[in-house]
Amino acid sequence: MAKKVGTCVNIDCDNYKQEIEVEPGGEFECPLCHQPLREKTTGPGPDGGGKKLAAIIAAVVVLGGGGYGVYSYLNAGEEPKTVVEEPKTPPTTPADTATVAPEKPEPVVAEPKAKEPAAKPQVQNGRGTVDLGYGTYTGELKNGKPHGYGTITYKKEHKIVSSKDFVAQPGDTFEGEFRDGRISGLGYWKHDGNQTAVKP
Repeated sequence: MAKKVGTCVNIDCDNYKQEIEVEPGGEFECPLCHQPLREKTTGPGPDGGGKKLAAIIAAVVVLGGGGYGVYSYLNAGEEPKTVVEEPKTPPTTPADTATVAPEKPEPVVAEPKAKEPAAKPQVQNGRGTVDLGYGTYTGELKNGKPHGYGTITYKKEHKIVSSKDFVAQPGDTFEGEFRDGRISGLGYWKHDGNQTAVKP
């Protein structure tokens, strides 16, 4: 039986790429690193058929390159086409397509209206009209408050002077002198077709 010839393929071994002869029946491995050897094929020629393999590889490269050249020649001037695949959506199941009832909006609960503060007048000083909440004042103003001579037209029941029993009803008027938003002098309360003099 003939000896086998192999090549060590372990890059760290001193026998790397060395031809090693192995006795028949012996282990087909490198005697230094004990890694399996690559069997050397024998064939016609001194390189064991290596020229034949190189010729086949060269032919494939030439034919492949030539094929690409023909393809390039036939498609000259065309822009390369890019194929973009659409993302695949998973099939829907009945559970996926179940309808969800729209959320009902929470009812808006109206908060009880607090007593609205008097609207700020457009005119702060001089003559103008201001809403006092219980009535509307028209007359002279200072810092947005009744100050000077003016008239209140009442919108709801209200005591004219807090220390007296004069209570105006909606539609009644009081005409007189004011200081810093309060009645300050003799005035006249008109109600039910009557006129009453009121003094603070």
